[in-house]
Amino acid sequence: MATKTTKRRKQPRRSNAERSATTRSKLIQAAIELLYEKGYSATTTISVAAKARVSRGAMLHQFPTRVKMLLSVADFIVKDHAQQRRGQLDPHGEGLPRFYAAADVSWSVHSRPSAIALLEIMMSTRSDKTLRKGFAPFLKLWADMRRSAAVRMAQSLGVPAEVDRIEVLISLHQTVMRGMSIELMFSNNLDDVEQMRQMQVHFERQFAEQMVAERDKKNATPLKVVKTS
Repeated sequence: MATKTTKRRKQPRRSNAERSATTRSKLIQAAIELLYEKGYSATTTISVAAKARVSRGAMLHQFPTRVKMLLSVADFIVKDHAQQRRGQLDPHGEGLPRFYAAADVSWSVHSRPSAIALLEIMMSTRSDKTLRKGFAPFLKLWADMRRSAAVRMAQSLGVPAEVDRIEVLISLHQTVMRGMSIELMFSNNLDDVEQMRQMQVHFERQFAEQMVAERDKKNATPLKVVKTS
């Protein structure tokens, strides 16, 4: 009895650009994992290539130096985090509901392994002059993003005159989030970290609610007193 033979469909041959993009993605993800698991000192081009199962030659083609690799990782993380924030915040509309949601969205980003990886790169700029010089544009980018976020939040809350105070609040928020991200690396008690976060959320909400209350009080129309004879 004759048996049927099935022909395998040939997969379309990928272009060089597609293969290069795949290799680059593998290397960046491997670098993030190593930075998170073992830190900056263990994240070399050799260790990243080995973890990504990519040849040394392919690694050097993508990232000729360790600094170029780390800066590319930082660029990927910053863009990915910004995209994640936008995607999670968009459903929450405007005003205080959006402000309330922003705290949880921010923590969901800062508690990821990629956030720790970025902190490892940031801290290493203290001892690596070449990396510090290459990292400078990120500091400028963050300042611009912080200002844009403050303007956006002030408009959303209906308090455009408070943009400077809101920018300070955002700076404080980011500093606290980074500190708690570091705490996560050493603390085995997630409840303690969450309690700290909830206290921070409480104070941030009070700050925003006070600004909105002051706005409403200022905009309130005074009642007219009708004199009767």
